[in-house]
Amino acid sequence: MTAQPIKQQKLAASAAEELLALILRGDFAAGQRLPPERVLAEQMNISRTSLRDGIARLEVLGHLEARQGNGVFVREPSAAHLTQPFQGMLLRSPQKLAHLLDFRRMIEPEVAAQAALRATPTQIAQLEGCLERQEAARARHIKLSDEDMLFHSLIAQIAGNEVVMLVLDTLRSLMIQLRSQVVGDQPELTISEHRALVRAIASASPQAARQAMLAHMESVRHHAAPLIEKGEDNA
Repeated sequence: MTAQPIKQQKLAASAAEELLALILRGDFAAGQRLPPERVLAEQMNISRTSLRDGIARLEVLGHLEARQGNGVFVREPSAAHLTQPFQGMLLRSPQKLAHLLDFRRMIEPEVAAQAALRATPTQIAQLEGCLERQEAARARHIKLSDEDMLFHSLIAQIAGNEVVMLVLDTLRSLMIQLRSQVVGDQPELTISEHRALVRAIASASPQAARQAMLAHMESVRHHAAPLIEKGEDNA
C-alpha cells in the first residue's frame, strides 16, 4: 500500500475546503466550468498538485465532475451524488443500516405530519396514483423499489421543504441499494402501510399521519433486522 504523505494530505484537504467555499459562495455556479488548472492554482495561491488532489476529493463528494477533454465542471447537488461517500461505508458495515433507519424514524413522521397540513386534492390524487402503480407492480411480481421511492419523495414534496427532500432522497437511495439484501420483504404489507399513510394525509390529521409513518418505519426496521444482525455478528 502506498500512503499519501501527511503534509500533502493536509494541503489537499485545504485546497478542497477553499474550492468548496468558492462553490458554496456562488463564485462558481452549478454547470459552470472551472478556470484552467494553472489559472485557478494561481488565484488560490496553491500548488497545482494540491489543487488536483482537492478537485479529486470534491469529485468523490459529488461537487465536481471532470469531463475528458472539456475540463472540470460544478455539479448540481443530487441524491445520487450525496450517496457516494456513504455507499462503501454501508456496504462494508451493514450494521450501520440501523443508524440510517433510526435517522429516518426521527425525520419522516414529522414530514408526513407536515404533508397532512399542506396536501391539496391534486396531491392526494397523485399519492393514490402511486398506490395504484404499486399494486400493478406487485401483481406483476416487480419489486417496489422505484415506486416506493417516488411515493416517499412525493410526501416530502408535499411537506414543502427542499432540503428535507434532498436528504430523504439520499437516504432512500442508499436503502434501495441495500434492499436486495433485506430478508422478508413483503410488498402486500408495504402497500397496506402506504395506503394507511395516504388515508391519514387525506384526513388532514397531522397526528394520524405521524403515527402512520412511524408504524411504517417500525415495519421497515423489522424487515431489515436480519441484515443488521448479520452485520453486527461480522463486526
